[in-house]
Amino acid sequence: MAKTKSSNKKFPLSKPLFKIKSYLLPISLFLLLIILIFVTYQVIFLDKYYPFIFLGDTNVTFLTKAQTIRVVNAKFSNRANQKLPFGQFNIDLATSSAKLDFQIVDEAFGVGHSGPFGKRAQDQLQALISKLIIKPKVTLNLDEQIEIIAASVYQPPQNAQLIFDETTTPEGSSSANIQIIEAKDGLELDKQSLQKEVSDYLIFGKYQPQLPTKIIPPKITTDHVQRAKQTLESSQKQPVSLVFLSQKWVIDTKQLLTLLDLTSGQNLILDKDKTYQYLEKIASAIDQKVQEGLFEFNPATKRVTAFKPSQEGRKLDTDKTYMLLNNTFASNSSRTINLPVTIVKPKIQTSDVNSLGIKELLGRGISNFAGSIPNRIYNIGLAASRINGVLIAPGQTFSFNEKVGDISAASGYKQAYVIKSGRTVLDDGGGVCQDSTTLFRAVLNAGLPVVQRTAHAYRVGYYEQGFPPGLDATVFAPSVDFKFKNDTSAHILIQAYTVGSTLYVDLYGTSDGRIVNITKPIVTNQTPPPAELRQDDPTLTKGEVKQVDWPAWGANVSFSRTVVRDGKEIIKETFRSNFKAWQAVYLVGTKEGQ
Repeated sequence: MAKTKSSNKKFPLSKPLFKIKSYLLPISLFLLLIILIFVTYQVIFLDKYYPFIFLGDTNVTFLTKAQTIRVVNAKFSNRANQKLPFGQFNIDLATSSAKLDFQIVDEAFGVGHSGPFGKRAQDQLQALISKLIIKPKVTLNLDEQIEIIAASVYQPPQNAQLIFDETTTPEGSSSANIQIIEAKDGLELDKQSLQKEVSDYLIFGKYQPQLPTKIIPPKITTDHVQRAKQTLESSQKQPVSLVFLSQKWVIDTKQLLTLLDLTSGQNLILDKDKTYQYLEKIASAIDQKVQEGLFEFNPATKRVTAFKPSQEGRKLDTDKTYMLLNNTFASNSSRTINLPVTIVKPKIQTSDVNSLGIKELLGRGISNFAGSIPNRIYNIGLAASRINGVLIAPGQTFSFNEKVGDISAASGYKQAYVIKSGRTVLDDGGGVCQDSTTLFRAVLNAGLPVVQRTAHAYRVGYYEQGFPPGLDATVFAPSVDFKFKNDTSAHILIQAYTVGSTLYVDLYGTSDGRIVNITKPIVTNQTPPPAELRQDDPTLTKGEVKQVDWPAWGANVSFSRTVVRDGKEIIKETFRSNFKAWQAVYLVGTKEGQ
């Protein structure tokens, strides 16, 4: 009995193993069958296209590459000799030079045949699940046929039009009749769609025989002209007024008609260019540059008066005005527009000038210009007028070039001798350095800080008439300038004027008690002028001699200035000038007389 019990306990443990062994053989046989089928499938389609692959409308399953080319080419050649009707028109494919790109045959064969094993298996499975349609590339020339059809089909769109007819009654009153001619759509051939339909026929054997066309919308729509009509009718009842101060401009029906946008197709009520041209005319009556006043000091009354009053600047904002006009016509809002004008006040109002602390003479500069040619004298006076009456605020730096402005014939200057490119030559504005030199002397005497000063290249006789050398300042825009700073607590007024052959520049303001000490210029290293130079000039008649440069001694010149205020030294500086020796230059004529 004991052995029987032991045998019964072992039997249940071997039963699951028996079941596994019983299934192993069929599973192995099934897997082997699958492998055999897959290998057979690969062998069968080794040189053939896999199932459900189409080139266009041609099923190439089980076909080799050579067979595919013959079948596809036969279909294509047959279709390429057909005439395709599109409505009343025909496309003759025989004259289209249609060609099929057979490279697609190799690409289509690659589906399931090329790439890693996993990709090939995926492509084969996908082809079995859903057919794969590959569209070959076709080239053909239909331009001439399409253009003939396009010319026959084309119908231009017609823009909507606005007709304005004004009539005048015998009594003198006028009325306007505003009518609209409605817009019409145009028609054109859809060339791209037609080309596609022909290509699809060559590839798939099917096409849509209806001629593909496109609607051409008009540039100017009926709705847009209708809005313009309504805008004109509103202006008939109440014109739009543009107002600035006491000035007024009225946009009535006639004026509005010239401003309407009836051609651009941008759906704007007002034509931007025409409206801006209209607004520029208004701006010309409003705009003005801000002008700082020019003043003069009367030593007897110790009062400042204006000989050129200050003037505020005004600028019409045309962009904002255009926007306001559009809003007005679009919404039928208030028919009066207060023009947006930017006002720029002058820095100093004429009425405030006597509260600026201009009480006394701070410093005076003097120079003489006896012997100057008339043009040089004229230029000296013109430059003096440009700085005369100018006010300089506390802390402000004055620039001679900036205030005098452009020095040329265009700004009123005449030709006189100037130092330019190492020579004395005739040029516009000769003599202006007389003014910068005299202003420099006034600044020195007033004890004001000199910010920028440049000496002349050589000594000029005009600046040594009654004065030692070295007290000069040259200018040549834009780089060579004379600048000084108003470091007082009040405004400074410049007065520049001539008396006979003497130029004066006076600086008026409020003295803060500063004391100025200027040393006498020291002249060293003097060198005589080189020997005169005579140059042949073919523009002068033979025997004629013309002097164009004058001799001048070379020298190094220096002087010092100290300025003391309340016992404290606020300025201590030395000014140096290195003048070259200069030779006289004469031009000698060589041209034979006539």
